[in-house]
Amino acid sequence: MFMENPGSTGSNAAIVAVEQARDLLLAALGGVSFGLLGDEESLTMLLALESVGRVVDGARVLSTTDVLRRSEYFDASAAKNAAAQAAAVQTAAVQTAAVQTVAAEVAGAESGRTESGSTESVIPEGATPSAAALAAPTLARRLGCRSGVDLVCTLGRLSRAEVRQRAALGEKAGERMLLGRPLTPTYPVLGEALQGGAVGVEQARVIVKVLDGLRSSVLIEDLDRVERSLVASGSGAITPETEGLPGAGIAFAPELLRQQGIQWQARLAPDGTAPGETPAERRSWLTFGNLSNGGYSLNGWFTTLDRAIIGNVFDAYLSAAAANPVPGASTPGTTPAPASTTPVSGTSGTAPRATVEFRETEPTNAEQAASDEVDEQNDVYANDNQEAAAPLTTQQVDELICAGGYQPILFGHTGKILNLGTTSRFFTASQRRALAARDGGCVIPGCTVPPHYTQAHHVIPWHKGGPTDIGNAALLCNAGHASIDTSGWDIDMRDGRPWIRGPLLYDPTQTWRPASHNRAATPTEQPNWEK
Repeated sequence: MFMENPGSTGSNAAIVAVEQARDLLLAALGGVSFGLLGDEESLTMLLALESVGRVVDGARVLSTTDVLRRSEYFDASAAKNAAAQAAAVQTAAVQTAAVQTVAAEVAGAESGRTESGSTESVIPEGATPSAAALAAPTLARRLGCRSGVDLVCTLGRLSRAEVRQRAALGEKAGERMLLGRPLTPTYPVLGEALQGGAVGVEQARVIVKVLDGLRSSVLIEDLDRVERSLVASGSGAITPETEGLPGAGIAFAPELLRQQGIQWQARLAPDGTAPGETPAERRSWLTFGNLSNGGYSLNGWFTTLDRAIIGNVFDAYLSAAAANPVPGASTPGTTPAPASTTPVSGTSGTAPRATVEFRETEPTNAEQAASDEVDEQNDVYANDNQEAAAPLTTQQVDELICAGGYQPILFGHTGKILNLGTTSRFFTASQRRALAARDGGCVIPGCTVPPHYTQAHHVIPWHKGGPTDIGNAALLCNAGHASIDTSGWDIDMRDGRPWIRGPLLYDPTQTWRPASHNRAATPTEQPNWEK
């Protein structure tokens, strides 16, 4: 398996060549002292390293895009295995039901009465081979990651911003796939130059931005001409598009390429979008930054409509949080105090901060119509959800049972419920609170999912005799819980506390480590009494 033996694909000629090139580069640079190089040697070294770096960076973009694409669609091999497993389970269930029916008829005949059709469902209705294939895990989920971005961040030691930038570039310059067949990239000339190291990643991003801005405003022939011209300017090649132009044959830096793109836009689309044509509108997005100075920064982009909606929500929360009336100031609903030049005791004499009061108001006609439309859509969505059950595999059913327990139901042949059993195997609310206090969230190292988004996992499976208590439980996120049998992570309970061992891909030393999300589990510095 990939996670257990990351070097199993080393027989690929391209991978072997890349590894050998890395070793040669390390050997070549091992004894180099950059400060002792002459001026010419220093410049030559810079050019050589940048030339190699462009080839590597282009391959990194395309490789990242490929992994992200594989993590977006279901794993074909996993789908095949899941379908075969579901088919075998379904066949066994049908045979068992047939035997139970025959036994019931015989017993009824002996007692003089037959109670037909009373069978207990043993597998979910949606656990068919086709449903199992549809519910098969993606590459990222099978390896214990919530998404392809998390997988690439972990393996490549990259930030999410860098992965997203690579993905955005790879979608336009990289090879596309449709039903397992390769398609021409959106910008094939740029893709070839990027993979060959003729242009760098920053240059490619500028070119993509220029081409995307012209895509809806110019003819395809003109767009192809701009692409060839910008790629030639970025690589320093002389082509029919750049021959005779100032600077032809000189590789342009990203800033110069951006200026050239502005000139192309002014020449081909001076009026912008054609009349009556709706420009492509970006989708709103919002991300939280890292913890700094006790808070989190925000970064995002909103359309005008989303800005109005989100702005109202933010204003309500921020204004209510900022409302800190000073002593002596009037409160809403009371008679304001008379103006006075004497500052209130305990204040600095500045004007008191305004308070906020939320009151019910009558909605306008437009707001009422929008609300009715949303309610109608929600009703339709709820009805659709009630009528269509999601397909589940046996593995997903086991996962849900492990986290939440089960409740046996006996159905009759007409669908009537004959018996409703009591719940079993549930972790109680008190146990969940204890696990939250002990684990502090998902116990997989590097995972930041908080306790209220986790699931309680039986370290020793319940069907193998594992008890449902906190001494045999650990909190896992949804992705970690779904892939605990395939991702290579091992959990062991020692003195009532989970210990974790990572797969070879993440931890070649195979060292057991205690889960340390909780502050109480973090060792503190020993006091120095000699200070």
